[in-house]
Amino acid sequence: MSRVSWSTCEDSPCLRVSGARAATLVAVRPVSSHRVQSRPATAGRLVTDGDDVCFVPRFPFLAGTTYEVEVDGSVVGTATCATREPSPPTTEVVGIRPTGGTVPRNLLRCYVEFSAPMREAGATQVQLLDADGAPLVGALLATEYELWDADRRRLTVLLDPARIKRGLVSHREVGYPLQERESVTLVVDADFPDASGRPLRACATRTWQVIGDERRHVTPSSWTLRPGSAGTTEPLTVTFDRALDHGLVARCLRVLGPDGPVAGSGIVGPEERSWTFAPTGPWADARHRLVVDPVLEDLAGNSVRRIFDRDLSSADDDPRDDGPVELLFRPA
Repeated sequence: MSRVSWSTCEDSPCLRVSGARAATLVAVRPVSSHRVQSRPATAGRLVTDGDDVCFVPRFPFLAGTTYEVEVDGSVVGTATCATREPSPPTTEVVGIRPTGGTVPRNLLRCYVEFSAPMREAGATQVQLLDADGAPLVGALLATEYELWDADRRRLTVLLDPARIKRGLVSHREVGYPLQERESVTLVVDADFPDASGRPLRACATRTWQVIGDERRHVTPSSWTLRPGSAGTTEPLTVTFDRALDHGLVARCLRVLGPDGPVAGSGIVGPEERSWTFAPTGPWADARHRLVVDPVLEDLAGNSVRRIFDRDLSSADDDPRDDGPVELLFRPA
């Protein structure tokens, strides 16, 4: 029978499972006071120590939290992380996107960025409020798993797509999560715990004015390109015709020169309406290409290939089988 205890492995606190060397699968999960059918396992790695197996978490164990250990599908024990004297909070919200003052009524997603890794199951501390400060019940999509980036510093917050797509039951019965010509505020409560279980330094908010719906394909041909001069490292500036999805802009644009990919770094501009690319070396006096991945979306989820909430009766709204879009430019 395996035994669970606290230990130290490779200078890190860990959970030691005795006699589990031959186990096929070892998983560690925080014990929940609620009846949850599926709880994600705590991220970490296994280190073999003699006949024992040590679980070293990716992020620190949370003080006061009880963890259960499964070996090959069976719970073999639990252990509670000792409480510590609380330390002052250090983590804060460093960005809420989109950053513009307006959003379309059919806004699909937004992002919250933190200064340090955050704790799982903390996203219940994010909500949308109307102009009177009342919660917009059911506006945000409730998901079993939260949408974090690999470092758990950026949380993707989805509005309920079933309320955005016309014709679906939720849209017919409840309507859009947002209302045109009204303001809405995204609130990140200070109680949102970071990876160490500490609260944020302060609450964070962003308020938008809701405007009309956006139901157009993303059209790179409508963008404006202003390249730097040949022989310099002046940046290329690309101005969009509308605000685009920040998370996708960061990975859907790349620059090719006469000899292949151009090394450099890109930055999304104010209100997600532009992108600036600074090359590592000087521009060649030759033709270049800005390559746009067709999955690039705007704030309402419309991409180069398809309109998120399309009109089924309009052929213009049919999905397109387009590949990457290329925009030509030449440094002056």
